Amino acid sequence: MSKSKAAVAAIPTVRVIDVGFGRVKLSRRAAGRAPGEVEFMHFPSMAIPSDPSAMRALGQSTRDTFDVPAAGAMYEVGMDIDLAQTGGDFGRDITDQFYLSPIYEALTKGALRYMDEETIDLLVLGLPVNQYLNSDRRDYLEKTYQGEIDIGGGKKVRINEVLVRPQPLGGYVELGNHVDDLNKAIASTSGALEPLSRDEDLAALTTLVVDPGEHTTDWLLIRRGQINTKASGAASDAGRHRVVRAVLEALQAKVGRPLGPATMPLINDALRLGKALKLSGTTYDLGEFEEVIKAAVDDPVSRLIEGVRGMHELIDIIVIVGGHPDRYRDALAKRFPAIPVFVMADSMLANARGFQIIGEAVMDAASEQPKAA
Repeated sequence: MSKSKAAVAAIPTVRVIDVGFGRVKLSRRAAGRAPGEVEFMHFPSMAIPSDPSAMRALGQSTRDTFDVPAAGAMYEVGMDIDLAQTGGDFGRDITDQFYLSPIYEALTKGALRYMDEETIDLLVLGLPVNQYLNSDRRDYLEKTYQGEIDIGGGKKVRINEVLVRPQPLGGYVELGNHVDDLNKAIASTSGALEPLSRDEDLAALTTLVVDPGEHTTDWLLIRRGQINTKASGAASDAGRHRVVRAVLEALQAKVGRPLGPATMPLINDALRLGKALKLSGTTYDLGEFEEVIKAAVDDPVSRLIEGVRGMHELIDIIVIVGGHPDRYRDALAKRFPAIPVFVMADSMLANARGFQIIGEAVMDAASEQPKAA
C-alpha cells in the first residue's frame, strides 16, 4: 500500500448527530473535498409513520426522505418531511422523554442514512444539559447506538464508539474559531472586558453559553475552561415552541377558530423570515403579536438567570448558539448591558461543529496512546 493510501485509510471516521426538538444537525463526508473533511447539514425533527401505498410514488419528483425502522414501526424522516404531513400530524415529541422515544430513534437513524457510511469509528451525540446530567440517559444512548444499527432500506452501519456531550459545550469549543467577531462584540459593549489577543485567552474567562432551542433553553457556565455544573442547567417549555405556541393561541383568538398542528411550522417560518402568514387565502401580519413574543422569551431568560445561582456577577461574556438566537440576544443584552452578548455565526450548527472538534480530538489522543503488547 502506498504512503498516501495508508494515510487515507488511517483517518478515523468521526461523525456528529445533534438531535434537537426542532432540527437534526449532523456531519457527513464533504463531497469533492479531501479525505476526512466533513460538511454539516440539518433537517426537521419530524418523523411521520411511513405511507406504504403506491400513491406516495406518484409525484413529479422523489422527495428527499428515508423510511427507517424505530420501535417496531417504519417512519419517514428527512429534508422534505413536510410533504408527508397532514393537518393532524405533528410528527414531533416535545417532552422531556424525547430521547427515549421512537421519534428520536427514527431521526437518529435518518441522520445515519444521510451520512451513508458502513462504519463510524466515533459517533458524538448531544443532549440538553438537564438530560446530560442524568447518567441513565447518557448510558442509554451510548449502549443503544453502539454496534450494528439497522437504518432501513437494506442498510446497516457499524458504530464502534459513542460519546455523549451536553449540547452547548459544542458551541463553547467552537468559540475559538470566532475570536475576531467576538472582539467586535466586546468593542461595541460599554463593559470593562478588553478584546482578546488570541483564542487561548478564552480559557481565562467566565463564559455563559446559552442555547435556546425548540423546547428547552440550555445554559453552561464555564469558568477557566471548567463547567460549573451547579450553575448550569436547562428550562423546559422555554424555547421556540413556546413562542410559536403563544403566537398560535393569539392567532386562534383573532381568527375565532382552532388551528391544526400543521399550522405551527408555518408560523415558525413566518417569524423566522419576517414574512406574513397566509392561511385559507388570508394573510396575517405576525408583527402585531410582538408583545406576546417578548413575554414568551422573557420568562425563560428569567429562569436562566435564576438557574445561574447568583454567579451572573462573574460572567465575562455571554455566547448564544442554537437555531433561534435573536430575541434571546436582545433580552439578555437588556438584562446585562455591560456584558458582551455574542451570537455565533451560523449558530444553528455551532454545537455540531464543536462536537466534530471534540470527536476528532478524542480520536487523535487515542491514536497517540501506546498499544498494549
